[in-house]
Formats: sequence, structure tokens, C-alpha cells
Amino acid sequence: MERGLERIILADPKSKVYNFAKGIYNYIKEIEKEKGYLGFSFGDVKIEQFPDGEFEPQIIPNSRLRNVIFIHDPSQDPSRWWAELLIINDAAKRASASNIINVLPYMRWSRSEKKNKPHIAITSRVAGSTISHVADRVITLDLHAEAIQGFFDIPVDALPSYLLAPSYIKKNYPEIIEDLVVVSPDTGAVQRTRKHANEYGEINIAIIDKKRKSGEEIEIYNVVGDVKGKNCLMVDDILSSGRTLADGAKALRKEGAKKVYAYATHFVGVGDYKKNIKELDQVFVTDTFYHDISGLDKIKIISAVPLFAEAIYRAEKGESVSELYK
Repeated sequence: MERGLERIILADPKSKVYNFAKGIYNYIKEIEKEKGYLGFSFGDVKIEQFPDGEFEPQIIPNSRLRNVIFIHDPSQDPSRWWAELLIINDAAKRASASNIINVLPYMRWSRSEKKNKPHIAITSRVAGSTISHVADRVITLDLHAEAIQGFFDIPVDALPSYLLAPSYIKKNYPEIIEDLVVVSPDTGAVQRTRKHANEYGEINIAIIDKKRKSGEEIEIYNVVGDVKGKNCLMVDDILSSGRTLADGAKALRKEGAKKVYAYATHFVGVGDYKKNIKELDQVFVTDTFYHDISGLDKIKIISAVPLFAEAIYRAEKGESVSELYK
């Protein structure tokens, strides 16, 4: 096998994830200097667009008998995301790739992981099943629900973001840690909230008890836990319109919270999110989505590049990825 081409990181140079992918590659090269050479290279996926909306991807570097690590852009239209992922994986198989890893900074179609009302699809089950037919492994960050891993028939490394946010906040915003309460924005996120709280030490948690009326409308019931005079840090996996966090901030302030912060792994940012984040003192997100945040002083970005790079290197070297969690 030609030296330097054993493992190829691929990304579409026209996509918003391209710089993220290049960052992962550069970080892996630094890891190789310290931990041992594995032979990573970087290559492009060229996508030819047809007038009717169809497209044809082409993997530029020679992928025969090489491990392909494809880093996919989640910030595009969800339907396009799904189609591109499946077709590019098929292109890699037909290029005789030895092994295919899909790196999904944010896994689209993961919000529905259970049948909680009649006559609906479990979209994350459909996504997991179809991806399992074309890829050999998935590496992603903060799945909407841990149970989604069971919808795949291939290994899934669902990296937790509690490896990122607490260390960043403790280092750069120590004033937040004083009188801190970590808040779950709903009862379903309590486990995630507890894991984040544990990273800060002996920290209490609070829970916002709410009922969701629709995808955009929620009704706040009450805050479970003592937040009076406290710095509150809400922890969620997705910041979409920001309505959940804005309503949560209002409820916490009503109960006497001193300041209200939020951490959301995936900054999807749609609708009135600019208006809604004004309800918060500071918002922390990762760079799994690309957004131009100029003028949005309340948003601070925590890079997930080192975490993904370490996970990819470990997976390719045959080391334990779960050791990262400890």
C-alpha cells in the first residue's frame, strides 16, 4: 500500500463543512507526530450538479483498498444531506474502498426516535438502517437520543459533548461556575444534563417541566429545583429557533435566577433564533454547523475538531474510542 494513502479524509470543497474537515485532517497530522504514523491524506469529492436538481459525485483521489473517512455537511437541506450521503458512500464502494467511515458532525433526521403519536415514521430508524447498508462505521456528536445507536447495524461512536463544553467554560468563563446550577430544558434531557454537571464537580441540577404543543411551540409548567440567586446553565443538543431556550430563560428568571446561560451542541439557527437568544446572557455552541456569527456577540463557538480528530485516529488505530469519555 502506497505510503500516505492508507486512509483518506474526504469532503466536498464547496460545502460549509470543508474547513471543518481540513481542520480535522491537520489535527490528526499533529496526533500522528506524537502517537505514531497511520498515513492519513486529504481528498475532495467533486459534485456535478445537473439542471433538474440531480447530481453526480466523484471521488477524486484513488480509494482502492484504502479506508475512506467521509465528512458530511449537515448544514444543507436535510433531504439533500440524506441523498448525498447515500450516493457518495456508493461511489466510495464502487471505487473499491476497503472501509468507509461516515463522520456526521450532526446527524440529520434524528429528532424522531420513538413513535409517540399515531401514523408517524421513526425517521432516525430509517436513517440508521439506510446508512448501515452503505457505510461500515459512523462517528457523530451528541445524538438526539442514545437509543438511536441501536437503529444502526454498524458500529456507531456517538461522542458526548460533555467532553467539550465544561472544560471550555471552566477555562474561559470561571465566573459562571460560581453558584452554578446546570439545567435540563425538559425531563428527557436529564441524563445529558447530569453528565455535564458532573464535569463541574458537586453541582446541583434543575429541570424545566414543560409540554411541547408543536415543533415550535412549548408550554412551560414549572422549574424543579432551587435556582434563586444562581447562575443557570441550560444544556441542550440542538439550538434551532432558540424558542425552547428563550422560554426556559424566562421561567428561570421568574424563579429568581441571577444569570441564565445556555449550551447547545448543534447550532442549527433558523427562524427567530437571533431574537430568542437575546433572552440569554451567553450562548455556547460547537462548530458542527457553519454560521456567520458576526454581530452575534452572545454566541461563543467551541471547536469540536480536536474531539473528532482524536476519535478518528483511535478508530483507525484500533484503540478504544470510549476511553475518551473517561
